[in-house]
Amino acid sequence: MFERCRVFQLIIFISLIGIFPVTVTGQAGKLDVEHLRQSLTLLLPGVTPESISPTPIPNIFEVVIESRLVYVTGDGRYLFEGEIVDLERQANLTSPRLKEVTLLAIEQVGEENMLIFEPAEKTKHTLTVFTDIDSAYSRKLQQNIAEYTHRGIRIRYLFFPRAGVNSPSYAKAVTVWCSDNRHKAITRAMSGESLESISCPNPVDDHLQLGSRLGVSGAPVLVLENGEMLPGYVDAEKLYEILSKMKTLQKQ
Repeated sequence: MFERCRVFQLIIFISLIGIFPVTVTGQAGKLDVEHLRQSLTLLLPGVTPESISPTPIPNIFEVVIESRLVYVTGDGRYLFEGEIVDLERQANLTSPRLKEVTLLAIEQVGEENMLIFEPAEKTKHTLTVFTDIDSAYSRKLQQNIAEYTHRGIRIRYLFFPRAGVNSPSYAKAVTVWCSDNRHKAITRAMSGESLESISCPNPVDDHLQLGSRLGVSGAPVLVLENGEMLPGYVDAEKLYEILSKMKTLQKQ
């Protein structure tokens, strides 16, 4: 979803700067946001923006809709999705917000709706993983789960059966969730063992929908503590280095 054509975005960015008049800040700015919310309600029935906020570009607003970050003109007529880049500061303004939106969406799932592998000792990092029981690299990660937890990496699994609802992969995810011992069940399933199908109320469909909204298309996809998403398998030692370096940079 968030793959972008940079040339196209740059054209949009330059065009918008010259087209739209300056929006007044302060109380007038709050009125603009409320007006835009009302306009979106009329133009997009049934869609409720999670947040609306001004951007540095006059009359362009950032809108979060179902964990997606888009931009809308002040009259609510034009919507586009892409990156805003401050050429003067050489700064990408969209990327940090995307990471914040990603983290917020994941935290709203609630850890009670995740399958978590805890380190035996102190937790140094927390990693959220969109996983698929029938993905070879998801299986490789699970088979080496002890190497991650040994390094203090806490693994939070969200199920992302790539074949979709009603697929064998989806049924396996539901079975794991409904098992008396989920940790043992996912270990057995990831090793290729066939489990007797069972069902119960479960969050698998919610996990799948969230992954789709965040642009996940494969598995595993690793979501770091800063909201950055890494597709594919990363071994425990390399991942620990990435997470440690990221935490060091955040403290600076």
